[in-house]
Amino acid sequence: MTQSRSNNKVLVFIVFLLLLTNIAVLAYFLFLCKKPAKKPDNKDGFAAVLRKEVGFNDEQVAKFNELKKSHWTDAKAKMDQIIHMKNILFDLTKTQDTVDATVIKWADSIAGLQKQVEINSFRHVVQTRKICTPEQQVAYDSLMKKIINKGRSRKPGEVPPPPNR
Repeated sequence: MTQSRSNNKVLVFIVFLLLLTNIAVLAYFLFLCKKPAKKPDNKDGFAAVLRKEVGFNDEQVAKFNELKKSHWTDAKAKMDQIIHMKNILFDLTKTQDTVDATVIKWADSIAGLQKQVEINSFRHVVQTRKICTPEQQVAYDSLMKKIINKGRSRKPGEVPPPPNR
């Protein structure tokens, strides 16, 4: 009987110790652990970059936002069509004996839409550049070069070149 009471005391002590440990861990995570900082809402997006790096004023930002809205409406529609066509092309991989002419037809259709997206993007950049003052055009051109070269494809593991400054 004495042995049993001794075992019970040990078990009660262990349970109590585990309870205290759980409470301490819970308190740590609730009160002391720093929460990751939320990213600030970037409602301006690229317009904020144009303000900062090119020096756009409020009027220029408003004009840019109008251009961007119409450009992205068209671009998104075309990109959705491209994704739809790529899905159809991918589905052809599941069929036996797909005729090359069919694959070429879908690839050409995708390429045609991609060409339209690129032309519209070019026109958008030209229209945005027209919003710039002559002094701002130099900064805008530099920014566009950085953006274009940022997406440059590299071999896996290749180190990107240092930024031009």
